[in-house]
Amino acid sequence: MKLLALTTATAVTFLTGSSFAADAVYGEVPAAPVAEVAPAAFSWTGPYIGVFGGAATGDFEYEAGPTGGDPVLGLDVSGSGFVGGAQVGYDWQSGNWVFGAVADIAFSTHSADISADIAGLGSAEAESELNYLGTVRARAGYAFDRALVYAHGGFAYGETEQTITAGGTELFNESQTRTGWTVGAGVEFAVTNRVSIGTEYSYVDLGDERVFDDAGVFVDEDVAFHTVKALINVRF
Repeated sequence: MKLLALTTATAVTFLTGSSFAADAVYGEVPAAPVAEVAPAAFSWTGPYIGVFGGAATGDFEYEAGPTGGDPVLGLDVSGSGFVGGAQVGYDWQSGNWVFGAVADIAFSTHSADISADIAGLGSAEAESELNYLGTVRARAGYAFDRALVYAHGGFAYGETEQTITAGGTELFNESQTRTGWTVGAGVEFAVTNRVSIGTEYSYVDLGDERVFDDAGVFVDEDVAFHTVKALINVRF
């Protein structure tokens, strides 16, 4: 009887001690760490619309001479002004390379003028102005996640206008639709997944155009200039 009681007590003690030990061991096992999910890389692929504004500067160059003959007079007049408008485009990203197309249209105050006092007529002034500027361009660049560095180039068009006044009276006013080309570079940064901002440089050449041919005299005008603008795009 005593042997049976001793055996039972020993078994109970062993089982109870094992339970406490198991609880102590398993209670110390740390919880599995939660894996952090890396944010998805930004993609430049997709359409966008935006607005821009900036400055234009460059010379209006003139050559004049007898109709049917060679130029006998040349003149460069420095011009400057504002350009601002809207654009629409599409980008496609492959790896870090980004390719796209963009079209824009801008209002412009880029102009140049010269004035002089003429005996018998008083003050006389001649002005040339770029009324608007549009481009259709391809662009290619390299993306550093949300930062994009790119080059661009393509077709440019616009309207130029010349005005001559003397003694407060308008003597001449003509306008022409011009075509040419543009090339440049830019930097753009995606502030959010939908909004990007940037800055862009362009060289624009609208070519040489005969703007006056009368009374045995011609005047040719060559328009080329630089623009630097800030832009903001909304992406979809």
